[in-house]
Amino acid sequence: MNKIIVITLISLTPLLWSNKCEKSKEKTKSEIKSERMSVQNTIIDKSYDFTTYENRYTIKKAELKDSLLTLTIEANACNDDVVELVFNGNYLKSYPPKAQLGLRFQENSKCKNNIFVKTYNISPVKYPSGKATIFLLKGVDPITYNY
Repeated sequence: MNKIIVITLISLTPLLWSNKCEKSKEKTKSEIKSERMSVQNTIIDKSYDFTTYENRYTIKKAELKDSLLTLTIEANACNDDVVELVFNGNYLKSYPPKAQLGLRFQENSKCKNNIFVKTYNISPVKYPSGKATIFLLKGVDPITYNY
């Protein structure tokens, strides 16, 4: 009887360990929810003035995947500060149309020259009746958004 128990444990141990490894690779529901909450919509503000904010930040990197634009930003702001991506509603005449985007935030004296990552939903900036929009951001190459 003891031999059967030992053989069963020895044969089942690798199966139990492999199952545990698979579960650890999956994201928990709270991690997925946290990622979704960290995505902000792009703000459309017709009174936004790019020159007011352009010297307050540097965009180190910009990556577009589907309708999510992820920016690596250097600014006097903390990771949890509200940093808005803003479009003033004016498209530049070209084909495809171009849209200039900028950042708006309150500078935070506690966090000087901090580098952080923010993700934005850029679908509100789609050009009506278009199939693509080119985004212009200070310090990075133009980004083409095809939809």
